[in-house]
Amino acid sequence: MGVRKLRKARKKEYFTVMVVPGPNAKVRTLSISKSLLKTIFSSLMVLLVVSLYLVYEYNDVKDKVWELQSVRQELMQQKAEVQNFALTLLDYKRQMFRLRDLDSKLRRAVSLSPRRKAKQALGIGGADELGLRNLADMGEKKQKEALQEMHKELTQLKGAALKQEASLQMLIEYFEDKRSIYASTPALWPVRGWVTSHFGNRTSPFSGILKFHEGIDIAAQTGSPIIAPADGVVIKARFSTGYGNMVQISHGYGIRTVYAHNSRLNVKAGQRIKRGDVIAYVGDSGSSTGPHLHYEIRVNGLPVNPGRYMK
Repeated sequence: MGVRKLRKARKKEYFTVMVVPGPNAKVRTLSISKSLLKTIFSSLMVLLVVSLYLVYEYNDVKDKVWELQSVRQELMQQKAEVQNFALTLLDYKRQMFRLRDLDSKLRRAVSLSPRRKAKQALGIGGADELGLRNLADMGEKKQKEALQEMHKELTQLKGAALKQEASLQMLIEYFEDKRSIYASTPALWPVRGWVTSHFGNRTSPFSGILKFHEGIDIAAQTGSPIIAPADGVVIKARFSTGYGNMVQISHGYGIRTVYAHNSRLNVKAGQRIKRGDVIAYVGDSGSSTGPHLHYEIRVNGLPVNPGRYMK
């Protein structure tokens, strides 16, 4: 038994380290077995590999954390943008309600038939109306529902805006037509003076016979300017038997006016004129007993009393 142990001990290999502290100091030796040295080296290598792996994992986790923070900030920014869009959408809805209310008031004011009532597409209610003010504090599911609601609201708003645009366009056309009618309706005295002969039956100053007078006579000084009482187009501007120097204007909508006995004319046939433009000057040309304006208004060819139009 002793011999076998001795042989095993001889087989063990050692590394001897000699330490000399100084010239007179005792030499110290340190013996380390080769197997122990291998164990220590292996442990160090394992420790190094583990350390490198931990450093790699740390950097990887650090990058992921930074990436997550960046994504989170981006999501928060998107939520804020969506929230601002929701509030802008709400403002547009309020404007649509105001336009709808204005549309109804204008229609009532001009006795137009109200718009046909459609389904109520736009609704406002709740604590924060659209319920989207605190979007950033909502859960993911709630946020998706809020976004779906916004898309639905936006689609409805687009449809309502198209209908409102069509209604307002109709109102614009109505008022433009009314403005055109007003601009084409004689509403002013064509000359400053006093009425010497009214519309209707009268005794002719030339024959003494009762005759229908198709206009009114307004006495004024020779050369007094005669203005157009409405917009229109000059149909005639020439000398005519009986009427003398005369002007006839078409105002549209079947309305025409006649200005007779003028001293001279200031317009030509085909000329477009505006209310207030000077078209001629008072005179006594044609069959006249003195300087005055003979003024007629005809609607669809029939003479009407100019006094109804003169303010």
